Amino acid sequence: MSFLHFAPKSCICAGSLKIDDVQSGRPTIEESDCGDRFKLIIPYAGQSITWEVVFNSVLLHFPPDFCFDDDTFLSDPEVGIIEENVPSLANWDSQDSKSLLYVICELLALYRKHQVSLLSDYSRLQFEYSSLVYQTPVCEDDVEVLIGSRGTNIKSRLMGGAVNFLIRLKIDFSDLPPVPTGEDSGECAAVLVVTFHPPEGSRIIPQLFLSPRVEKALGGSSSFHLPPFPSGSCLMDYVPVVAEQLRDRVSAMCVTYEKKKEYLGAFCYRMGKAMLEFDAISFSRASFLLECRDFYFLLHVSLPMHFPKERPVFVLQSVYHSSYGKPFKSRYDDYPYSPRWDPSEMVERACTCITSYVEVFQRNSIQSCPI
Repeated sequence: MSFLHFAPKSCICAGSLKIDDVQSGRPTIEESDCGDRFKLIIPYAGQSITWEVVFNSVLLHFPPDFCFDDDTFLSDPEVGIIEENVPSLANWDSQDSKSLLYVICELLALYRKHQVSLLSDYSRLQFEYSSLVYQTPVCEDDVEVLIGSRGTNIKSRLMGGAVNFLIRLKIDFSDLPPVPTGEDSGECAAVLVVTFHPPEGSRIIPQLFLSPRVEKALGGSSSFHLPPFPSGSCLMDYVPVVAEQLRDRVSAMCVTYEKKKEYLGAFCYRMGKAMLEFDAISFSRASFLLECRDFYFLLHVSLPMHFPKERPVFVLQSVYHSSYGKPFKSRYDDYPYSPRWDPSEMVERACTCITSYVEVFQRNSIQSCPI
């Protein structure tokens, strides 16, 4: 599954913060395009929360009011709580264009603490959270909790909706292979969303979300298979397993990238000036214009995602003949190969076999032409 873009820094979850339902609080008889009240749709813990922001367009120096979709959050806040946890609201600066952003970030941090505090009335979920943040490398800032049904009664909340745990996985993506320009958007990240469904969290569904660059570098959304959540297991056991498997996958892709680079480098060195095209980003393909006994042809080399475990694919293309309006091509994969060979040895053996196959390819290409 794919990431979109990251929300404010206080939020771990993937997605873009959206503004919706912009309205004016001024009397309807006044003609004004003032939008002093609107809703913020904020990605949080794999879901979305909606907060309404209400300004006073007449008294612009006044801080905004907020209406939350969670009745238990700041329902009757003490002044000290706001001053301590949301100082940007207590000391509102109407001249600072980022004042609202600061307030939202501080409120999100406070909301995260509030959601965690609600787990105290539910022993299973409290254990899951406490054991995760105190007995694994995962820290409190890496976890978001969201109770699905956000009513006022804790028992009805826990029975009325699922509970999401969103965990940021600490993975080093710095050595990931580059991706084509335009696909390298956003920072590299991976988050795990584990949903506990009622009753008693008996049904548990994990989901992994990767940022666009990570997903592309790993070969697409289906390239990494998330292990199932074992029966009787808990987050402190499951999360490290997922993180380690993802690290292994990243490491394997880095090795594959270097092997591809070495292989195509050896091929280009062997073919000299015959190269036509060369993938200098992912090192997954190259094309050459070759000649053998006065017969010219194109050789297309493609390296599979799991190279060198999987052998390269060679396609020979005639520059003279066509079949049904398309250039005559032939795939060649009957050649000796071992992933344990050095890239230069792979190339030498492949070139020897391709040279011996050219006569067969030439004959087939001639016979493909309609009389």
